[in-house]
Amino acid sequence: MFMPVWKCNVCGYEIDTTEAPDPCPSCGSSSDEFYVKGHHTRDRLGGQADLLIINGSKHRAHNSAYFASVAEEAAKAMGVSYRLLHLADYKIEPCWCCYSMNEELCRLPCRNAYDDVHKLHNLILGAKAVIIVSPINWNGMSVTLKTFLDRLTCIENMYVIDETLPLAGRTLGIVVNGHEDGAYKTAFDIFIVFQILGFILAPYGIAYSTHGRQHKPDTDHQYFSEDEVMKTFVKNVTHNVIELARIGVESRMEIKPSCE
Repeated sequence: MFMPVWKCNVCGYEIDTTEAPDPCPSCGSSSDEFYVKGHHTRDRLGGQADLLIINGSKHRAHNSAYFASVAEEAAKAMGVSYRLLHLADYKIEPCWCCYSMNEELCRLPCRNAYDDVHKLHNLILGAKAVIIVSPINWNGMSVTLKTFLDRLTCIENMYVIDETLPLAGRTLGIVVNGHEDGAYKTAFDIFIVFQILGFILAPYGIAYSTHGRQHKPDTDHQYFSEDEVMKTFVKNVTHNVIELARIGVESRMEIKPSCE
């Protein structure tokens, strides 16, 4: 009898068994975080879409993934082409900080062609809008998302290289969730990166929800999934992002960069 090898997408724990364990014996993640080894989704990065919905959590089947699915539902209802990406599915290495050695080295395509980020770059460059969904980790974004955003530096630096602004005028939405405090700080940490890239935050383009430290973290998912107000807010953010992107600001005005 064939016995698949299940691997946890969060911590890398592996086990030979007929079904994925629930929870993961190593990190406590649910069975939804497991995949059969050799059948990972990280290579499925072909094609383009007008809207990218990016789950910046290390978990691809938890709270941020839920809110990303709500945004996906809204995008589908509005008839826009979209892609939902879970950063946890892909190999994303830290920035090499080439700029610190020579600013000419920090450019497109990124010099690190050995992970999946150059494919993600292509998706972002082809999209008209991006919605970032992030958990709160110590009053800030997840390290998974921060590492990815660091790798957008080569796009921002193209103005230094050839005075182009590859992403200026694109539209941004932000959705944040967490157990405790730090929702707006996390949102603005994300916004600052995209502002430097030339993105425009959609009107009412931020939605956030926290459960509170008086509750146990393992009750958060049920709370979020039953929060109809937050669900409406996420759908509204998605609507506003799509509507602003349809205006095509980058084609209607001359955009000039200022302070980084």
